[in-house]
Amino acid sequence: MNLSRIWQVFLHELKKNLFRRGFLFTTFGIPLIAGLLMIGYDLTQRNNNTPDPKEAVSILDQFDFRGIEKAGLVDNGDTFTTISQPLEGILIPFEDEASARIALRNREIDVFYVISPDYLSTGNITLHLPGLSLNMLTSQPIEQLFYTTLAEGIDPTLLTALRQRVTIEEFNLTRTNSGSATNFDADFLVLYVFVIVYLMGIFLTNGYLLQSVIEEKENRLIEILISTMRPTELLTGKILALGLVGIIQVVTWVGSVVFLLNVAQGLTSFQNVVAISSIQLPYANFPVMFAYFVLGYLLFAAFYGAVGALSTSMREGPGYAVVFTLPAVLPFYFFAVFTESPNGALPTALSLFPITAPISMLMRITVVDVPAEQIIISLTLLALTALAAMWMAGRLFRVQTLLAGQMPKLRDIPKLLR
Repeated sequence: MNLSRIWQVFLHELKKNLFRRGFLFTTFGIPLIAGLLMIGYDLTQRNNNTPDPKEAVSILDQFDFRGIEKAGLVDNGDTFTTISQPLEGILIPFEDEASARIALRNREIDVFYVISPDYLSTGNITLHLPGLSLNMLTSQPIEQLFYTTLAEGIDPTLLTALRQRVTIEEFNLTRTNSGSATNFDADFLVLYVFVIVYLMGIFLTNGYLLQSVIEEKENRLIEILISTMRPTELLTGKILALGLVGIIQVVTWVGSVVFLLNVAQGLTSFQNVVAISSIQLPYANFPVMFAYFVLGYLLFAAFYGAVGALSTSMREGPGYAVVFTLPAVLPFYFFAVFTESPNGALPTALSLFPITAPISMLMRITVVDVPAEQIIISLTLLALTALAAMWMAGRLFRVQTLLAGQMPKLRDIPKLLR
């Protein structure tokens, strides 16, 4: 292959796609809008959320326990000596965490809280959940207990301040067999954001590739291009250019996510949101994520390039591309399985299968430590499949296919590959 021709195609496609209005809006406009919405929400909450301290104790009956019928209580600091109405029968005291954990496993209680010895000065509470129980993520039973036992005679201003300082550290028993603590709600948010960023980065740029190939076929420009270069050189230049466009887009989005999270943690309205305040971005996994993005892009770029070579119009192309995109997003339909048991049989199998591997492994490494050998095997299989797909796309991207003017039948594709 002639590198200078590939370079010319690369520069042309890079300039054309970097200045697309759609690319500029999705890459820079969406993060900007998200930042403005976040700041606007904070300003609105500051203006509307100026509570009257005198009403702090009068809202006792308005708490929502979110379906918690019985909750265990382990008071390590002997802060609460008695449990009176209306919490008697709802909060069950335990002597230590071990007995509370047994009751939780036996479903005698829904959740249990551990009160730290320095609760009155820090407001620290540890919430233990049996598994995927986002609806039970609340500290209100403890707040209710505080008001009914210790709040009598306390200055309302101090009471309100203490109420706002409550923080929760969450343990998910299903995912903490190794003894390491993980905050499920924060992990869920990080996982969701990174999967969306990956999907948009991969499929938007490959959508541009498909559109570029089909447009050049429709306006007959492809005939001029392939008279001066090989079809594989044309396809390679397009894939490399749009790959760089995708990298720029993903790096911009990830940088924006990191920046906005840091800003949100400094805003008053978001400081009490547990899922945001306890987020820890998986910086150590970024190189592995980048490798999956590059290999995943090459795999789907080859698929989209092949579809573009075989399609005769933009009405046909996206329809045929669904054959690859639907299996790729299959892990997303098992989101709950990945978050609850990321090292289970199904998540492991999907993270090894090349088409589903990028999203599956991204979902797993965001929330749990994945064995290194699984990552190596997954990346190897993905790289080999990407090379095979690139070879297939190059074989289909030949002159007689591009100029045929009609979509070849399925039985003709093996002949074209040979």
